[in-house]
Amino acid sequence: MGLSCGEEPYRNTIPYARVNFMINLNGVDHELNNPLAFKVYTEEDRRRNDDRMGYAGLLVVTGADGMLYAYDCCCPFEDSKDVRVEPDRNGTARCSHCGSIFRTIFGLGTPESGPATEPLQIYRVIDLQNGTFQIIN
Repeated sequence: MGLSCGEEPYRNTIPYARVNFMINLNGVDHELNNPLAFKVYTEEDRRRNDDRMGYAGLLVVTGADGMLYAYDCCCPFEDSKDVRVEPDRNGTARCSHCGSIFRTIFGLGTPESGPATEPLQIYRVIDLQNGTFQIIN
């Protein structure tokens, strides 16, 4: 994989799992138009046959800047599909198992407190057009 100046290599903080999911802000995902809104998507939320939700599901957040950010729901400290972070309205997500808290509103998923030292797994959000976004890894 070639990198240009200033580009960072893609980094996994949890086991790799494919991600491919569409967000429609003008339809079923309209609540993500609001600042600090969030929505969790799991395998049960698949809309198309080729939808993939990552390792433990997707957490999509509207940041303080109005941008969409996508994370895997897996806590990087626990590294388990069955241990998911739970988002809240103050721009963080908390692991109910280890207690780590991650800052989600700025697109980095950085740990704020608790034993986790790695950020949440980040996925790319591509603005396609007219309120449609694709989340991929």
